[in-house]
Amino acid sequence: MRRPGACRVDIAGAGSYQLDGATVRALGIVEGAEVDGALLERVRAAAARLDARGVALRLLQRRLRSRAELETALRRRGVPGDVVLAVIGELRRGGWIDDARFARAWIRDRLALRPCGARRLRAELHRRGISAQVTAEALAELLPFEMEDELARTQAQTRLMRLRGLPPQAVRRRLAGWLVRRGFSAEVIARVLRQLLPGEGASTGVGPAA
Repeated sequence: MRRPGACRVDIAGAGSYQLDGATVRALGIVEGAEVDGALLERVRAAAARLDARGVALRLLQRRLRSRAELETALRRRGVPGDVVLAVIGELRRGGWIDDARFARAWIRDRLALRPCGARRLRAELHRRGISAQVTAEALAELLPFEMEDELARTQAQTRLMRLRGLPPQAVRRRLAGWLVRRGFSAEVIARVLRQLLPGEGASTGVGPAA
């Protein structure tokens, strides 16, 4: 299927290739011209980049992706490594790939749909190839320390309603464990327990944050 804006270039004995108009002009391809081995390789490389770019754009139209996610997806589809790097570079320059934008969008969605702590968010973004610095900047903007404390406290207050009737130490232990699973650090959990369960002992039952 021909892509919008693409030109079909038929080369005798070498097959047909789809190229964009700018590439055809840049390569100096004209009807009836002889194509030597060097030009044929350039045509093949350009066609491979155009094909990979089309795949990448379709993936990005489905959902926002990090650079690493998109690179992995292209490699899994059998796109050669040099073509992957060329396409990734082109899309980054064009603003299609932006890890900082991805990190902010990921954090906003998680906080809106399934609120969790910064520790879990850092782990999730790390698995998607987002650097520690980019993640830290996004968290500083969208989930600063005081906001994370408030989020943990709100979550814990809701959870406490389900722990009524249990012995105080069991409440503390279960609440701390639940907050750990929600991705809050030991420091945040300790502050929240001191506020919500005063006089029940200082230990949270969890270790330091990873």
